[in-house]
Amino acid sequence: MSSAPQASPPAAPDAIQDAILDAAPPKSPATLPEIFRCFLRVGATAYGGPAMMPLMREHILRRGWLTAEGFKLGLSVCQAIPGGTLMQMSAYTGLTLRGLPGALAGFLGFALPAFLLITALSALYHAAQGLAVTTAAMQGLSFVVLGIIALAVYDFWLKYARGPRRVALTLLACGLFLYGIGPAWIILGAALIGPVVFRYETAPPVSLPEAPVPLPGVLLLTGVAVAWLAATFFLAPLLFDLSLSMAKADLIAFGGYGVFPALYHESVDLNQWMSAATFMDGMALAQVTPGPFMLGACFVGYHIAGVLGALTAGIWIFTPSFFILMLTVPSAGRLLAWQPFRRALAGVLSTLGGLILAVGIELARGLDWSVPKAALALAATVALARGIDPIWVVLCGVGVGLLLF
Repeated sequence: MSSAPQASPPAAPDAIQDAILDAAPPKSPATLPEIFRCFLRVGATAYGGPAMMPLMREHILRRGWLTAEGFKLGLSVCQAIPGGTLMQMSAYTGLTLRGLPGALAGFLGFALPAFLLITALSALYHAAQGLAVTTAAMQGLSFVVLGIIALAVYDFWLKYARGPRRVALTLLACGLFLYGIGPAWIILGAALIGPVVFRYETAPPVSLPEAPVPLPGVLLLTGVAVAWLAATFFLAPLLFDLSLSMAKADLIAFGGYGVFPALYHESVDLNQWMSAATFMDGMALAQVTPGPFMLGACFVGYHIAGVLGALTAGIWIFTPSFFILMLTVPSAGRLLAWQPFRRALAGVLSTLGGLILAVGIELARGLDWSVPKAALALAATVALARGIDPIWVVLCGVGVGLLLF
């Protein structure tokens, strides 16, 4: 007796949509203004890393600029190198479409809304600093930031700290940072021991198409960057120091919130440009703006050198990772297939949650705690964990601060 054929399970909606997009006829090549406008729209309307990624993916796939698999592979490359993942993804998409000019168009479009907003908010913050109403509002925001940090730690823990060896590296990184070791040394150490700690792990291969290095353009941009550093070294030493600090923070930041410990170390511990409380205020303001969280660096720049400082910080917090992306993409397939690199990367990523946790502990130590403030921090954490838009959580923090503190 023959059995009836079994019906195959229905495809997931995302899989159906991806199949439709992959099967769509190729569209005309994107122009530079189109690339700029697309990422400008994403950067102006998306809040929070997890919320930005699906929106960016939708815009890219709908225009036929990448296939679903191409987007996934590009994201793998951007997650494997320093810098803000979605900032890198905007440049990666532009690079595949129009080379280096396309990468710059995507990069600038995605960053511009957040840069303008965080610079404007920084100006308002410094103009109103010291007013009672501002102090109360920022107290509320400080405890919301602790909720944001708690959720970031949890997110990094879930992604990169699975298993006893990764958990051990996470906790070791936290302890070393609290002991006073700089995050750059911690991350370097993790990269060196990663191939040993994870020597028995084998990551799946990644197949990426080969691409030419945009060498003439990269050399031109390198010349501009060197000229900027030389000019500021002699004419504006503070901007020179700011440029180097932001570049260092970028080099050891993986993912948006991965920049948090590096920025804190450079701004508060190392250069002492601001207090921990002021730093928290700046990171809270960065949550109010759409686009990449890493542009919270503009608050640091504005604090020490006004609008020119904000522009300097906004450029240099992405400059090294942009160059790394341009030089990495052509050989990214081979790099991601090299197991020692993947194991070193596993070591680095395992430290990120610990570093963010350490910054959270240091910031929490400096706060004036009470039962309502602890309840606000807990409520912010729960609200963010339930997927409530960060801007509403931040605005509620302001309201609670004004009412109670």
